[in-house]
Amino acid sequence: MERLVSDEQYLVSQAQKLRSTDCASAKAWLITAKTLYPNNFSILFEAYKLEKEANNFEEAAKCFSNIVLSFQTQNVELWNEVNELTNALRAPENEITPSQEFYVKMFQHVSYDVQHKILLLTVNNTENSIHQCKLLLLILKRFPQAAITHSPRLLEMIADGMKQNPQKYQEMLVEEALPLIYHKTPELPPLLVCRLFTISLEYYIRQIIDDTTKCDNNEIWKKIFQVLMLCGKILRWETYLPFNKTWGQNVYWDKLIEIVSISPAGSTQVLFYATTLFIYSLHCYIKNCYTRAEEADINHVLVEGFTVDWKVEASDVQTMEPPQISLTTPMSKDISKAFVHAAQCWQLLNTDQFQRDFSKLLLTLPLAAWISRFLFDLAIYFGHKEEAKKLMSEMMVTSNLVQNLQLLSLNLLQGNLTLQGFECIVKIIAELPPTPGHILEHLTLKVPRHMIFIPLTQKALVQYCTKAIVNTLSRKLYEPNCPDEILGDLLVLLQLEYPRETLMAEQIFALITSRRSFSYRLFTTYIVTIDFVEEFMHIWNSHDEDFAFDLSPTQAGSSVCRIGTRGTDKGSRDDFRLIIKQQITRANEAPTALIANFIAQEHMQLMRNMFGVTVASEGF
Repeated sequence: MERLVSDEQYLVSQAQKLRSTDCASAKAWLITAKTLYPNNFSILFEAYKLEKEANNFEEAAKCFSNIVLSFQTQNVELWNEVNELTNALRAPENEITPSQEFYVKMFQHVSYDVQHKILLLTVNNTENSIHQCKLLLLILKRFPQAAITHSPRLLEMIADGMKQNPQKYQEMLVEEALPLIYHKTPELPPLLVCRLFTISLEYYIRQIIDDTTKCDNNEIWKKIFQVLMLCGKILRWETYLPFNKTWGQNVYWDKLIEIVSISPAGSTQVLFYATTLFIYSLHCYIKNCYTRAEEADINHVLVEGFTVDWKVEASDVQTMEPPQISLTTPMSKDISKAFVHAAQCWQLLNTDQFQRDFSKLLLTLPLAAWISRFLFDLAIYFGHKEEAKKLMSEMMVTSNLVQNLQLLSLNLLQGNLTLQGFECIVKIIAELPPTPGHILEHLTLKVPRHMIFIPLTQKALVQYCTKAIVNTLSRKLYEPNCPDEILGDLLVLLQLEYPRETLMAEQIFALITSRRSFSYRLFTTYIVTIDFVEEFMHIWNSHDEDFAFDLSPTQAGSSVCRIGTRGTDKGSRDDFRLIIKQQITRANEAPTALIANFIAQEHMQLMRNMFGVTVASEGF
């Protein structure tokens, strides 16, 4: 009978029959078959399967290498085996199955050339771009010396893949691809290099912004600078500085200016270096604005400071140089440095040569919230009132307290405190945060203009609001016949920062003494500072002639109690002593709460004395 199978098939079938029962005989059949037909795929593949079933890694590797070098992977059986191998090689070490472990061990006995060919063949025969990228990554990991050859193709594929699956390809680029070429210098088109840096920057910024990642921000910035250095090396840019968390932004700024001086106009190198430094400074600024103190997160807000010479006109502000930023708190130095360097970078990047490219770059980065706050602060910093108003109207309101504080600062930037600004003060006092905080230093300076980063704490906010009111009321001291009510209001407010306000207090007491009388119905409610109480006692004891005090609280319709320092009204004199004694017992009261209560309760009186307003506005 005519045979229906070829000689090669017959030999393979005999080996297959014996494979499970008599491995040695099966191998003998295959040795004979390979001798007769050395280039037959079925015979070679059957020999490979025999060694595979015997878990013989080294012999299986020899068989598999021979097949790969001799045949194309279009063969279904071989292609399936190659897929199983590459899947095993890509699997995480702690997730490898027993069957995958065989492939991993066998691959270690395959020659370098065959390993390389297997992986490249797999890449070329895979249509799925994600799988192609993963296989190329595998090649780069196993054959670092091939990075120069294969990394351009891999990076091009990742950049193209961003259109289909941005998150997946972005993570693949940053976490897997770039670390494999940090110490290589592949030839890449400039546009691709810039694209890769932008993708990486976006990825890392999202990590910084996402609080849930719990990443070390210094480590993230180290990686950003590492990518920047790689791009610079590929494009042969002037070397920039590596990241060092102990260096201030000024170190990088000085290096940037050095590079600017030797670079052509509109240099991409300057664009990327300046953008990186801008975002780094911006991040430091935003991060330092939020500090943790007294078991609470405290936000710092840039506001207008106060000057000794209140006569500086608002119109002069526009022509001034940028103001200095006072060091009012331990954090204000770091905050102000970061802000100023961000401002310097912003100005450089918004020149004609960079503005268009910088704007396009910013659109790809998730910085909207940071930029919004920064631009408002920048407008305030440069005294651009109208621009600041416009930006404020476009900002998303996250805190009424912050908004009212910024409105107050804007009001003070425009000149004297107005009724609108005072309305903001009353609202601020009504929603003071729970954190006590500390009284600030350098709130007032003898300079044309300065600014402060004020922490949102009780003492700092009450101090700022009080200073704004004092600066407005104190101008009345220079007017003829300044009312006693204004003198009393000022004494109440000066208690917060006393003895810093000694000079103004002395001026007020000199006026009181020269008039030989003083009437203030809120004396017993709000004046508790021991030096002030003792000064009234001194005035009472030092004058032989009659001196009239009206210090008792009065109600509508009641007669005024007039107390004289000399005279026959012994009852009134006793009342004065009683009032003084009572105030002395209150000398240890917390001034912050006292002043906040005074502003809240007596805002109508303060409005009348500052602005001549006798009817409450709708804001109250």
